[in-house]
Parts: sequence; structure tokens; C-alpha cells
Amino acid sequence: MLTARDIMTEDVVTISPTATVQEAIELLLLQRISGLPVTDPQGMLIGIVTEFALLAIAYDENIREEKVLKHMTSDLITVGPNDPIRKVADLCIVHRVRRVPVVENGRLLGLIARCDVLDGVYRTLQEPCSV
Repeated sequence: MLTARDIMTEDVVTISPTATVQEAIELLLLQRISGLPVTDPQGMLIGIVTEFALLAIAYDENIREEKVLKHMTSDLITVGPNDPIRKVADLCIVHRVRRVPVVENGRLLGLIARCDVLDGVYRTLQEPCSV
């Protein structure tokens, strides 16, 4: 059975909590991604800032200089590297999240997007059953 480690992206674009909203918007647009894990200098995951959250405030030029820390989500849904793909899929469905961070001892190891889960589930269903 596939695990979170098998389907996660390890080379994750992250942002510092002290970065500005402007920097976060520019990074999201440059990388063409919809969310940024927020990590401290030791790689510990402390939040996520999403395009949805930034879209709601992008019109206000004064807010663009505020820190990401103020606009990130810190109530995170995460999985461990050995959690089964079924758990990741369930979290995406139940909580309607686009991405699930993979953490171990608080440190960000990778990120799983919904399309990664769909691809993993689809590939698993295509494998021949052994009897």
C-alpha cells in the first residue's frame, strides 16, 4: 500500500513567517502554486498561507506589507510519512483541503496535493491483484 512518503513532493517551496504578504503573493504567482507552507529557520512547520487567503486581502495595499504570520492558517491538518494514502485521501475529502503537509517531529518533509492523491489512488487501482 502506498504511503504519504511515496506520493509527497519533497522539494517544497516554503516561506518565512516574517516575509511580507507582497512577497507571498509574488512567490505564489512565480511558482504557479496555490499555497505556501510557512516554516521557521529550522524547517519546523508553523502554518500555511493560501492564495484564497491572500486573494481576500490583495486589494488593500496597506496589508501587502504585513507579515505572513498574521495571515497564515496555523490550525493544520498534517500526516506522517508512513501514513497510508487512504488517510491522506480521507483528509482531503472530509476537510476539503487542497494540500496536506507531511511532517515528522514537527519538521516539514514534503507536501501532498490532491492531484498527487488522485494519481496514487488511480495507480493503485490499476495494479493487478495477486491471488
